[in-house]
Amino acid sequence: MISNMELQYVNSFARNAPYPGDKYAEQVMEMLIEAHEIFKNKYEGKKYSLILSNGEEFNFELKNKNLSHLLGIDFKNLTNETMIYDTKEILGFDYEDRLTSYDILQKIIEHCDDIIANDRDNDKTKRILNYYKVMIKCSCFSKLSRFEDFNFGFMNFDKEYCNPQLASTFSPNSTKYIFTENDEVLIPYYMMGFVQDNQDYKTFVPETLLAPYNFDQIIENQEFLLPIQLLINNEDILLKKESTASEKLKLLNLYKKIILQYGTTGIFINVLNDYESILKEDSIKHLKR
Repeated sequence: MISNMELQYVNSFARNAPYPGDKYAEQVMEMLIEAHEIFKNKYEGKKYSLILSNGEEFNFELKNKNLSHLLGIDFKNLTNETMIYDTKEILGFDYEDRLTSYDILQKIIEHCDDIIANDRDNDKTKRILNYYKVMIKCSCFSKLSRFEDFNFGFMNFDKEYCNPQLASTFSPNSTKYIFTENDEVLIPYYMMGFVQDNQDYKTFVPETLLAPYNFDQIIENQEFLLPIQLLINNEDILLKKESTASEKLKLLNLYKKIILQYGTTGIFINVLNDYESILKEDSIKHLKR
């Protein structure tokens, strides 16, 4: 179970977060390695399209240049002129190499034992990782990458209509979010936010991973949609998977639960008026077969 004490360090620089002990650090490294494997297996070289219940087609992909940031690696800090002389010895590169953020992520995975030893034994100003941040980000990433299970909700987000207390402080620029339940009391939902790709306006890329304590404020006055179909294109094969009636009904029930749980006003679930009854009938027919 994640504690408030851990969450308070998620947005800190590595130098300002206490070292969590070897066992915790090793577990976080394992999560980082697993998240990298998920990227290689599910995202690398693939483009996704979601067909949504309002007829919208949502195209997205995750490029390796965005992965390091998503997983909580502070690329800018690790490669600035102040830090570079410490990190180059641990990660095995020179400032002149001009490595990308994805290169740095791979270096961290290759030298995970050295990083743990450095972060434990050396001055805190030389710490490489914020383990609390990486833990949360990797947990979000792993749980929100099971697209084929249709285990996630979808939200069109407009900051102009969100809770006024949130609007002025909410920093992400994402206009699309997927989210799923999380078995944590303090952060019951994980979210992944998407922005338009600056090189292809028809495609979105993940911008942020969130484990918000104020989920109710984020979803206020927003539009919820049902994922209907998923297409996966790796240029050689185009796979198509459709959400079942029971999966759609399960998601509708999640939306109802959220509205009842938070008493949130203004959520618009954009589906046909009789959609729920049709899904129930289809689900019952499926069970009788």
